[in-house]
Amino acid sequence: MDQGMYTAAAGAIAMEERLNVISNNIANLNTIGFKKDQVRFEQFSKVLDASMLSPGQYRVVPIDVVALNPSIDTTPGVPIQTGNPLDVAMNGEGFFVVNTDDGPRYTRAGSFQINTENIIVTPQGYRVQGQGGDISIDLTTGNGVVGIDMNGKISYDNTDVDTLQVVNIPAEALVRKGNNLFDVKPGFTPEPVEKPRVQQAYLESANVDPVREMVELIATQRAYDSFQRMIRSIDQAYSQSMRNVGTLA
Repeated sequence: MDQGMYTAAAGAIAMEERLNVISNNIANLNTIGFKKDQVRFEQFSKVLDASMLSPGQYRVVPIDVVALNPSIDTTPGVPIQTGNPLDVAMNGEGFFVVNTDDGPRYTRAGSFQINTENIIVTPQGYRVQGQGGDISIDLTTGNGVVGIDMNGKISYDNTDVDTLQVVNIPAEALVRKGNNLFDVKPGFTPEPVEKPRVQQAYLESANVDPVREMVELIATQRAYDSFQRMIRSIDQAYSQSMRNVGTLA
């Protein structure tokens, strides 16, 4: 493939990847606790087969661009007051721990509820973990008042129940697992947060700035269109050259 065509194609592929990431960020603008993705680009030199070149013949080492795997931006979102005593926003670092069929998973989405078995769960039914495991509260007894202090200690009917399990995970160790959950890459171990900072009756919004994402979406779409036009121009130039060769022959 001609180097100009190759460079344009590589650029178009990179912009398409960025478009997909930005579109997903915008789609999750209203997803509680969502952490947006970011795309970085890296230059690389293509290795040429120079075995057919004569000694001293000019050699070109093309430099292209490639989109790296998206990275997760763990910047906190803005806390939104809901008034629901089982909603919890994380104000500092850390992730809530939930138990799934595939083992522990981690989330910033603190929209919790109590199931029919009196266990605190996520909307998907995953059991929220405290320091002692599953957290059980029987709302049919007592005064019906659930308290969660700034360090995640849960109380009911003026009696301590458990403390929310909160762990810290570096951004580079996170792996998306759907349903706003994360797992950790092999070789990484979540570290307990000794003094987490949470806020009862609040939820953390997505850390997506809609204006900024829309600006980046428009700029990326324009760049993608430019690479597409470049590809068409190079293709038309080759077609014209082939026709001219045929005419001269």
